[in-house]
Amino acid sequence: MSKKIAWVTDSTASFNQTEQQWLKDNHIYVVPLSVRFGDEVYKEGIEISIEEFYEKMRTSEESPNSSQPSLGDFINLYHMLKESYDEAIVIHCSSALSGTYSTSTQAASMVDFPVHSVDSWIGAFPLKFIVQEGVRLYQDGHSPSEVVTALLSLREKCQLLLIPASLEQLRKGGRVSNFGSILGNLLQIKPILGFKEGKVNIIEKVRTMKKAESTILARLAEAYEKGIHERVGIMYAGEQEQAHKLSERIREAYSHLKIEILPLIPVAGVHTGFGTIGLSWIEKDKKKE
Repeated sequence: MSKKIAWVTDSTASFNQTEQQWLKDNHIYVVPLSVRFGDEVYKEGIEISIEEFYEKMRTSEESPNSSQPSLGDFINLYHMLKESYDEAIVIHCSSALSGTYSTSTQAASMVDFPVHSVDSWIGAFPLKFIVQEGVRLYQDGHSPSEVVTALLSLREKCQLLLIPASLEQLRKGGRVSNFGSILGNLLQIKPILGFKEGKVNIIEKVRTMKKAESTILARLAEAYEKGIHERVGIMYAGEQEQAHKLSERIREAYSHLKIEILPLIPVAGVHTGFGTIGLSWIEKDKKKE
């Protein structure tokens, strides 16, 4: 008799309201991170939507922060899962940027609930893609350990580029030096951020938003020539119109690509600021071509 499997991820995977039934049908449990404005704390997707977060970020005098789920949150979840499932496949946002992964696996160990865990090295659209691909592989008959092996390979092919709106927010988060932040604002420098093995790096610096957008589109073009999955994600921090304009440019060049526009996860937005834009794609595995 096959074991009954649950899936666990977190709110940085950006599943929207229309995807809730799919999550339920596939036994996927999403643990929310929290955002804080001063003394006010909200659980993502439960007590505040991502859109509401960015509106509050735009109007609030308090600078927001994000925090991982508590150990108790995960212990409660795994106690509940233990009553109905034999084991779980756990896929969380980058452990280099959040303690969510380590807290989740620690809680599972404390509850003595077997889990197969994946540090996705990323979040947002790519994390959603990884979860969806994991479910597909499992439904195709792969064992949990085989799914994990495949997803650990897949995470290396996930690309997420961000154009931060606020260098000051990056400075506060320790992403750039204070001097660089001041100089950057004076010169309109736009750093382009990318992920490598779970960590955020400044991969390029340009002078204007127009050049920054052209740069990330050029990176997409290079990846497209080598082979990407036919889904791309465009993420926005509060300003959706900018995302739609970027989508139009991509659709003109690659009419067959499926473009998903979604709000940028708050755990990234608190560091990059209101107005940040992001672009994401998944490279294909050439060995399987």
